[in-house]
Amino acid sequence: MNVTDDGRLREAFRELSRGRMDALEVIWGECAERLHNYAFALTASDDEADDILSEVLVRVARRRWRLRLVRDPKAYLFAAVRNAARSRARRKPSEALAEGEHPARAAPDPQAVAVRQAVLGLPGEQREVIVLHLWGGLTFEEIGLAVGTSPNTAASRYRYALSKLRQALGDE
Repeated sequence: MNVTDDGRLREAFRELSRGRMDALEVIWGECAERLHNYAFALTASDDEADDILSEVLVRVARRRWRLRLVRDPKAYLFAAVRNAARSRARRKPSEALAEGEHPARAAPDPQAVAVRQAVLGLPGEQREVIVLHLWGGLTFEEIGLAVGTSPNTAASRYRYALSKLRQALGDE
């Protein structure tokens, strides 16, 4: 997402808060793939990720009046996905992330498989920051808002994760 995308997302949040339900389509179009990737990184299940996205979209629609108070729509959505994933994990035990398979993203390329395994091997907080920054396109400030930490902590987790990825992948 770039600045233009952020502007469309902010406008869609404003419109939805005014009761324009068609703004959900804009929100979905701007964020669905990245939110799904994030949900998958948290759950290791394509089905769980789909369920989480549906749950978040319904929750956003039901609580649309609150959207006027949202400072950063992108961070808000990623935080909502994170919270929904955590709620689901508390309600039922989940399988280890490394055991999950994402059929649409399974890559036969050995290098891609090695990167995927290295990312899956990171501690949860570091993996989360890597996914949010590299695949979610969030800044460290947005990551901090999404996960409830400071931007400096998010950046620090990112640096630690990169270091571990370099070790795991042999500095390539």
